[in-house]
Amino acid sequence: MERSRLMSSAANTTKKVVIGVALLVVSGMGPCIVFVLLGLPNLANAAILPGVALTIACVTGTGWRGGMIVVGPFAVFCALAAWASPSPWLAAIVLAAGAFLRAYAARAGLHDALILTVITLGFLVATPYQFDSVVPTPILVGVVSLGAGLWATIVIFALRKWIPHVTRVHIERIRVLAYSVLLAVLVGVATWLVVYFKLGQTGGWIILTILVVFQPYFGAGFKKGRARALGTVAGLCITVVIGFFFSTGVILYVIGSIFAIIMFLFLLQNRPYWMYAMVLTPTVVLLDSANSNVGVVAIERLKGTLIGIAFTLVVMLALLPIAKRLEVKPTTPSQ
Repeated sequence: MERSRLMSSAANTTKKVVIGVALLVVSGMGPCIVFVLLGLPNLANAAILPGVALTIACVTGTGWRGGMIVVGPFAVFCALAAWASPSPWLAAIVLAAGAFLRAYAARAGLHDALILTVITLGFLVATPYQFDSVVPTPILVGVVSLGAGLWATIVIFALRKWIPHVTRVHIERIRVLAYSVLLAVLVGVATWLVVYFKLGQTGGWIILTILVVFQPYFGAGFKKGRARALGTVAGLCITVVIGFFFSTGVILYVIGSIFAIIMFLFLLQNRPYWMYAMVLTPTVVLLDSANSNVGVVAIERLKGTLIGIAFTLVVMLALLPIAKRLEVKPTTPSQ
């Protein structure tokens, strides 16, 4: 009996590994890989975050149906973010609107599923793309995002029978509304500062960290802040070791993709957040360093993460009296 149970557990683990690899490589990174093979690295960079964002939105949300609902508005927001990137005020408005909609999805327990969509917008305004094309950059960004998102949704539809169900917890309306407004203001202010002071990669990491740490329940936010700091430092140590041997070049795409697969598996297995952050760090830094330098990107990541954590935790501490008035337990998980 024990042997049978162990064999069953091993089979389930193997199944998750196979599904995780297939989903991430085919769904999330498929368009990026195609653009790389075609010799279009700029379009590859523009496709990778939207593809992974829609993959995570489908897998941890409501499946391919949810992807079909999200992919169109998401592509429009990507185009708007690219268009608004030169203006601090316009960029702040676009990001605030995206953050509000993502946060309000917590009403159906979907705020975590949609987190990478707003993170994508953050990097679009912090590090805007410059394409050598007759097609305006915002339109090109929107089309690439739409294509990568649709591809991810189609793959999720094809593999829907093998994707594990994720339980979602609905959150009461008053808390969701307060959370949505506060996150919109927080992200809007941060975006204005990032664009105005031209913080670049550091600014993208600041916006990302705010979106991760600021939670509907502040207790979870404080825990996530600690976990993110721990995971980021551990991940940077791993990245520095890899950068010692490979500081730049295509090989970093390969190594970064391996860490991306591990990251996705941790997400499917509901591993502790610090472990997820630990592999997320080398994933993003290595993929971003293929045309740059590991050391430079790693330093930007560390600065942005620490600034974002400090900024968010200070705001949450100031809002604790309000948060205590909203203490209501989550409602029954959706099926």
